[in-house]
Amino acid sequence: MSKSLFFIWLLWGMVLLPALCEAQVLPRENGKMLELDGASIYYEEYGNGDPLLLLHGFGRTLEDWKPLIPEFARRYRVIAWDMRGHGRSSSGDTTEVFLHQRAASDLLALIQALDLEKVKAIGHSSGGILLLQAASQRPEAFEAIIPVSAQLQFSQQVRDFIRQNAQPEDFYEFNELEAQHGAAKGRLLARQFYHFSELQGDPATTSDQLRHISARSLIIHGDDDFVPVSEAWEMYLHLDNSHLWIVPNGGHLPHLGPQREADFTRIVLEFLDGSWTALPPRE
Repeated sequence: MSKSLFFIWLLWGMVLLPALCEAQVLPRENGKMLELDGASIYYEEYGNGDPLLLLHGFGRTLEDWKPLIPEFARRYRVIAWDMRGHGRSSSGDTTEVFLHQRAASDLLALIQALDLEKVKAIGHSSGGILLLQAASQRPEAFEAIIPVSAQLQFSQQVRDFIRQNAQPEDFYEFNELEAQHGAAKGRLLARQFYHFSELQGDPATTSDQLRHISARSLIIHGDDDFVPVSEAWEMYLHLDNSHLWIVPNGGHLPHLGPQREADFTRIVLEFLDGSWTALPPRE
């Protein structure tokens, strides 16, 4: 290793040291950090071509996308992040209130900081929520979006599910949050997720906001998701030029698992490549 490369890695380690104290998932050689609104946001890049952003769900990290990135990177410049407060990214605060709107602002700031003119993006769960919010605020920045297992608001069904199944300690242990995020951030994320059962006003994406979105859209939802399929149907009704794929026997992670990843990748790439017929605007 050359001296210059050694010193680059030494400086890189000094920058990442505070994050590594919190996060157990280690950065990679192609990992980068970006300072956004009081938080250090970690992201990785793969491949070349038009930018494709990958946004993981709440309590997860970009590691979810690792099985899918190689195929996506054959055609696109793939950019995957650890959302604010997740994995190798810092949170910026320690309150129990996680706001998707703030994460949506992070996404728009990331697009601007990387000087991306028009992007394609896939967002799972909370990643899909913030993607819809960002695309409604800056429709000119998005060419195609794919919300997966997303929701426009927290329904009573979802709130009840969280209260019954996601007590903070149980959520922390079951989802191995320490291994992904470190103990401090993992416990905070568990409390923030449980607080979703009470949080009002975020998310709160309206039909009028959806109509601001000009990007081609593919809405993906499992038919066995704890998030009601009606959320996906509402998106489909109010997004022009949108397609809807309800995954049979699909839960909240319809894009992951050996038997699902191949179908997900194939269908998503067909859509992103523009080979699907454009649909007329809905009345």
